[in-house]
Amino acid sequence: MIFDKERWEIFGKGFSVYDCAIGFGNRYAFLMYEKTKSPHRDPLPEIRFLFARMERPVEKRFFAKRFGHFDFANIAYANGIEEEFVAVDLGGYVFSYDANRADEEEQHPRELKGTDLGNVINNIVRVGQSIYTVGGPRRVYKRLGMNQWQDLTATLPIPKAFLATKSNMADFYWKDLSGFSESDMYAAGGAGEVWRFDGSDWIQCAFPSNERLYNVCCAGDGNVYIGGNMGSLWVGRENKWKKLGDGAFTVPLKNIAWFGGKLWCGSEYGLWELKDGKLMRADIPAEAQLVSGAIDISPDNGLMLTAGPDGAALFDGARWEVLFNRHDLE
Repeated sequence: MIFDKERWEIFGKGFSVYDCAIGFGNRYAFLMYEKTKSPHRDPLPEIRFLFARMERPVEKRFFAKRFGHFDFANIAYANGIEEEFVAVDLGGYVFSYDANRADEEEQHPRELKGTDLGNVINNIVRVGQSIYTVGGPRRVYKRLGMNQWQDLTATLPIPKAFLATKSNMADFYWKDLSGFSESDMYAAGGAGEVWRFDGSDWIQCAFPSNERLYNVCCAGDGNVYIGGNMGSLWVGRENKWKKLGDGAFTVPLKNIAWFGGKLWCGSEYGLWELKDGKLMRADIPAEAQLVSGAIDISPDNGLMLTAGPDGAALFDGARWEVLFNRHDLE
């Protein structure tokens, strides 16, 4: 357990874990939302960015920052230009943390040239050693440093249908990004929107469905896996795709990740894994299932961190460790 009851009372009580990230040296970040009964998210629940440095004793292990204006944020870790955790929300608010600073930064670029609209930031992910934001309409930015973002989609025109009053704008909102390398990446989202980046250009893939897409993983077996409506799962590459199964959940998958030679899918219902072409409930200890859902893989691919509303667990490929479960601390 990374918490004792005293530290949980200070840093975790009253909050629910939404996302997680793992850095070098077993450093963890948890994105937590205040538990509230306020209807329609008005006012917004408070968000807490909580960081744990496991090389320190428990009384000096944690740092937290709380905000009331972040909305549906995600967090990721990069070890390229800087070793840092970075969180971004839908509206482009940015928070970054490393060993020397913990700052809210300038708002992420959101201008859509030639319009009075702004782009939406749906996710932040690591590919290779770098961090990227992904959103829409059809937008990906690479982080170059504090307050510095490179628009990798600047040459992609804004879809005319996006600007049409009768169009569903969400049809063009990318939800996730993954890569075999930084010059071979896939973005997915919207209504059957799958695009490949070859290091210089974006090429739209011929995807055989216009269902809503939410997740993408460039896996160690050479395939690209895509999560769709209610947790449906597709596999393929470029212009060849096969549906492995229809969704059986009421909500989309949270994350898809490759670790330890297999595909893992995190959901509101815990962890699932791909076995013989079928998505099956992951065969893991029950105590780990209770605190799983969001997934992140360490930069050296040696550890998988997963977190659910009530806690988090760590897997090294052989052994599971529950990092914390709020039911054991309250």
